[in-house]
Amino acid sequence: MNRFADTIYHNGTIITMNDKSKFVEAVAVAADTILAVGDLSYVKTFADDKTRFLDLKGKTLLPGFIDAHSHILDTAFRALWVDVNSVPLGKVTKIADIIQLLKEKADATPEGEWVVGWGFDDSKIEEMRHLTCEDLNKVSTKHPVSVSHISGWVSYHNSLAFAKGGITKDTPDDEYYRILHLLNGELSGVIETALCPIFAKIPLATGEKYIQGLEVVSKQYAAKGCTTSQEGFLCGRESVQNTIEAMDKNLFNLRLVLYPVGEGDVYDQKKDELYPEFHSSEYLDKHKMLCMGAMKLTADGSIQARTAYLSKPYHVCPEDKPEFLGPYNHDQEWLNERILEFHKQGKQVAIHCNGDGAIEMTLLACENAQKEFYREDPRFIFIHCQTVRSDQLKRIAKLKACISFFVTHTYFWGNRHYNIFLGPERAMRLDPVREAMELGINCTLHNDTYVTPIDPLLSAWSAINRQSYEGLDLGKKEQGIDVYSALKTITINAAYQGFEENVKGSIEVGKLADFVVLEENPLEVEEWKIKDLKIAATIVGNKIIYGNF
Repeated sequence: MNRFADTIYHNGTIITMNDKSKFVEAVAVAADTILAVGDLSYVKTFADDKTRFLDLKGKTLLPGFIDAHSHILDTAFRALWVDVNSVPLGKVTKIADIIQLLKEKADATPEGEWVVGWGFDDSKIEEMRHLTCEDLNKVSTKHPVSVSHISGWVSYHNSLAFAKGGITKDTPDDEYYRILHLLNGELSGVIETALCPIFAKIPLATGEKYIQGLEVVSKQYAAKGCTTSQEGFLCGRESVQNTIEAMDKNLFNLRLVLYPVGEGDVYDQKKDELYPEFHSSEYLDKHKMLCMGAMKLTADGSIQARTAYLSKPYHVCPEDKPEFLGPYNHDQEWLNERILEFHKQGKQVAIHCNGDGAIEMTLLACENAQKEFYREDPRFIFIHCQTVRSDQLKRIAKLKACISFFVTHTYFWGNRHYNIFLGPERAMRLDPVREAMELGINCTLHNDTYVTPIDPLLSAWSAINRQSYEGLDLGKKEQGIDVYSALKTITINAAYQGFEENVKGSIEVGKLADFVVLEENPLEVEEWKIKDLKIAATIVGNKIIYGNF
């Protein structure tokens, strides 16, 4: 490391997120690495005549926000699709709105090419139902039309899309998807799965067109203070190669952590394209812009699509499925074997598990892996973990595993969890961050973008205040956390989750110079204002990638 600083940040509030020294007056950076922190008089000793002094002008400097779980490369594809999100994420209020948006796209698309929408939420439209094949045939019969549910765990298709995907009314369900039919046996238009066979047929944007999408999402993440992003379901190298090209062109300026998919046809057929030569937490480049993360598995689906696996029935069950618990994706034997396989390889494993039934299966599999092949610090990651019970939290703590909570469910779907999906008792302890933290579990928060827009401060706000968009309190007194703890979940805790705590997540000597500058001090404003704090600048490796100050 250079002896003299290229840059010294000063004259503002600097929150290091290092518990031993939470506040300092100044930070010196050489190249892309923190050289010194402390009192301004001390930090100035690292300056020479070439050092640049950056005046924070009373603003607040923190470590850059770390995306603990999202799908940024997948979001880049969706940036080129039709957004059919409902309020407050979009403008849709009824099915007619969706048909109109898709029809406009179809009218501008050559006949025979795909028209694809994303973000549909059946619980937030007037009709309170799924899209049907008949609905989407109204968009076009000359274009295959497909729409992804906001959860990613349900998809909808018109007749031509089914034909393109090779799905007929006689096609049997597969291990990875369920085809829903009408009472007369005809295709309803609905498929329950995250690995949709029809979506697999849709040509994805490539080359310059995909790079355009990468540029869009890079700016979106940077505008929300993110310095590290994540692809939580990597399905091949092509999108990564495009990302590297976008980085070289300064169109994608975030660090990226890759979670390779560990299941399904993608893994079975493409495992050699998923960077098997790299271990978890290993960097793919000398600048630490690309990092290999955990292997990703899914135990169930999503609560708001009723594809999460619960131990007790949904509060309001589907009419034709009384006492409905929801499906699980794999049986216990399969989950045990696959987690043990990766565990023995020395890889970290992250498991998507929303319902407490799926969380139980995941716990049993992780406990079995440690019993069969003990590792001192495997850091299993329980992704979402929304309905985790108290008894399960104690076992997760004993495993020394991490939990990444999708806590903005309290904000976006709180009322629906309370009234429809889970009922009052379970909704009030949805994403129990405080209880988990009190047991010593390393907790992070995420937005699961593309499911909801990237916004770490909204995640922090939700963990603090636990209020729905409509104003319903979902247990702030019982499960709400303090502001400093919330900031840890999107900085140092998120770094720890990926074995990167010695590289990023706090402002300490030797760590990367990744920062976010806020207009106000989050520790001094009212708790209710946290989500509305303005990002003044986002800095990666001592380079400003968003804003200024």
